[in-house]
Amino acid sequence: WTTMAQFADMIFCLVRTSNEEIRQMGISFLLIDMHSPGIKVQPIVTLDKAPEGHQEVNTVFFEDVKVPKDNLIGEEGKGWTYAKYLLEFERGNGYSPSLYSSLERIVDMAKIQVSSNKALSEDPTFIEKVARIEIQINAMEATELRILGSLSAGQNVGPESSLLKTRGTEIGQFITELAVETVDYYALPFNNSGPGIGHNEPPIGSDFANTSAPRYFNYRKASIYAGSNEIQRNIMAKLVLGLT
Repeated sequence: WTTMAQFADMIFCLVRTSNEEIRQMGISFLLIDMHSPGIKVQPIVTLDKAPEGHQEVNTVFFEDVKVPKDNLIGEEGKGWTYAKYLLEFERGNGYSPSLYSSLERIVDMAKIQVSSNKALSEDPTFIEKVARIEIQINAMEATELRILGSLSAGQNVGPESSLLKTRGTEIGQFITELAVETVDYYALPFNNSGPGIGHNEPPIGSDFANTSAPRYFNYRKASIYAGSNEIQRNIMAKLVLGLT
């Protein structure tokens, strides 16, 4: 699941360089030239069916790839320690600004979508769904600000990055579901693999509707990448709650 590997010049990898009693030891952090002999990139076809060459995720194969010693990052055998630190920041991205923005676009779209002879934005069920998501984003933002305060005080994100990743991706999935529901059948005609050279037919429905279904399908993987949400819950149970 290597994002945009087809465009990359370099890739960093965790590789086993020695066998130790503790499996997390003996792993080293290498930076590898993607043009090295033996490296092959193969696209992963996702539900949004992006055309080949424009896919977001890939599998990278390594066959007898040789890497210079100078490409070792840090100390040999400390790769897992470095990776855990980096993952704190990958998983602990600031989700709330983009979530607010996405929800805002849905509310704007609902103002021109008609349901039962009135704007969808006036429908009580729709209003309740928006309110529920907004409350979750508010809670997310408060947590992010609290963690940002800890970072400003010189502390690490720690295992709470797993909380941010889990809730951030789940709320994002709720939003893509609501987006498809908002545009209704206008979400369906889009065919990502269809447009090609000379294709100039206008999209059916609004620009927002035109991307709702691909975003919905694409974001199904959000709860898997960077460590599945099930793994994140296990991390929180062990490191935050002290469960075994």
